[in-house]
Amino acid sequence: MNPSQAFDPLAPTYDDTFTHSPIGQYLRAQVHKRLDRHFRAGDHVLELGCGTGEDALYLAERGVHVTATDVSEAMLEAARAKTGDNPSITFANLDLRSLSTNDYRLATRNFSGAFSNFGPLNCLDDWRPLAAWLAGRVKPEGIVGLGIMSPLCLWEPLWHGLHGDYKTATRRWRSTTTFQPDGAAEPISVRYPTIHRVTRDFTPYFQRTHVQGIGLFLPPSDVFGVIEQRPRLMNTLMNLESRFMRYGILAPFADHYWIEFQKR
Repeated sequence: MNPSQAFDPLAPTYDDTFTHSPIGQYLRAQVHKRLDRHFRAGDHVLELGCGTGEDALYLAERGVHVTATDVSEAMLEAARAKTGDNPSITFANLDLRSLSTNDYRLATRNFSGAFSNFGPLNCLDDWRPLAAWLAGRVKPEGIVGLGIMSPLCLWEPLWHGLHGDYKTATRRWRSTTTFQPDGAAEPISVRYPTIHRVTRDFTPYFQRTHVQGIGLFLPPSDVFGVIEQRPRLMNTLMNLESRFMRYGILAPFADHYWIEFQKR
């Protein structure tokens, strides 16, 4: 099973179904606020799972140098097309499951920090190798920010349970589930680690400094259309999101949690 093949079918439509949607734009903006707190013009930052390059382009336009990585060549191709000739962005293929076999350029860089947005780390079953790998590439006191799909998202059991789709409603409660974006693609294994698990795996090298929910009142992407057809409801949910997302105790119940670590 090749994860690049699994994600390749998503590349042509990802921006239309997520990035350019009103809810997708709102959620990504919340992550950008966190990135703006830590990364400044002139910094060199590593992105894990860059997708179509939206976050890399955002940072590059603010003077941050980004090494944007992904395992999917189709995603990297879409990202290159989006970012054009921006000199602040470098692309590399990176398989998070086989870090020792990746691009040699990533072995010598001393990054100001690193980040991963909207779930690439959910394709792993052990986060300790990644933590050790990042510890050798991030400067002391550098920040690592990770957007990870939560195991307790309230929307999924409520929405899909009420619609009789119990398999989807409970998929995050299982130790492993599968994701198959296209009938021709091979399914990939997806896991939903707790905040405690990720913290434990990163603790030998990093100190946790921040946790918040991303998508606490706003739904996962498969329900975006239902909410976006109701602007008043969508605006109400966005206001609730803005008020309560900062409370880390609620983060496990969001679609994603955003967790930050500082290199010891």
